Amino acid sequence: MQLALAPLQTYTDYHFRNAHLAVFKGVDKFYAPYLKMNNDGTIKNTPKIDILPKNNPNNSVIPQLMACGEQEFFVMADYIESLGYTELNWNMGCPYPMVTNKNLGAGILNKPTEIFNLFDSIFPKLKMGLGIKMRMGLENTSEILEILPRLNDYPLTEIIIHARYAKQLYNGTCDHERFLECISLTKHSLTYNGDIETKEDFDDLQCKFKNIDHWMIGRGAMKNPSLFEEIQFGIVDSGEVYRDKLMLFSQHLITSLLECNPDRGYALSKMKSYWEYLSEGLSDGKNLYRKLKKSKSIEEFRELLSEML
Repeated sequence: MQLALAPLQTYTDYHFRNAHLAVFKGVDKFYAPYLKMNNDGTIKNTPKIDILPKNNPNNSVIPQLMACGEQEFFVMADYIESLGYTELNWNMGCPYPMVTNKNLGAGILNKPTEIFNLFDSIFPKLKMGLGIKMRMGLENTSEILEILPRLNDYPLTEIIIHARYAKQLYNGTCDHERFLECISLTKHSLTYNGDIETKEDFDDLQCKFKNIDHWMIGRGAMKNPSLFEEIQFGIVDSGEVYRDKLMLFSQHLITSLLECNPDRGYALSKMKSYWEYLSEGLSDGKNLYRKLKKSKSIEEFRELLSEML
């Protein structure tokens, strides 16, 4: 069985990945949030920095990109290759309208001809392994039924499927029946993603999808970063031990953020962002987060967090 941390834009950056690796166990593969282009044809700087080898010394990281054309695909793929990576992932799953309206992310899933024209132009020139992370469609989950069998014609390293269609965003339920259909339609390594927030969720899905041994967890791991070790090793920490781990995890995050950017306001803003999720895994999380949000400095944030944990 293999467990992966999903790429959540602005959240699962190298600060989060390295801190997680230092405190928690159970992640086999980390996926970096996607690279994207500026209007001037250059790559946005923050995700470029995120995948630098010096920032990922111990992680098994797969970089991700988001593109809707061959030229911009290779600008980003060439950069990823120049850093020494041998595999990348193509984001065809981002569901937000500001992305999908530009034919990016899941916005291309209702245009299969465009997908396969791109693949036909890219694969003969590509020197790296390529996997894709996708939704089941843009408008509905049936769109994947046309796409998935035709992907068998291409040498993909893997297909990761978030079992919703894009216009759901993260609302409603995942379509497990459709995912069962997908298993028989592909010869590629298939990874399930979507709504794994507890060990019980995982156990239920494992019973449903007996042939799946690759799993990706995103928001569930943001709320409970110990979820991977609960699944992999059956380790369930006591409340006190878990809160100690969260404090240590936060200390690693703060140290990394301040090393990256001396602007202490930047570290404070990022920590509030991380803890918007992390607080959801605690019984007193709402009260804790309400107080953390009022912090005026990173020092005040750290002291308050230490006191409350």
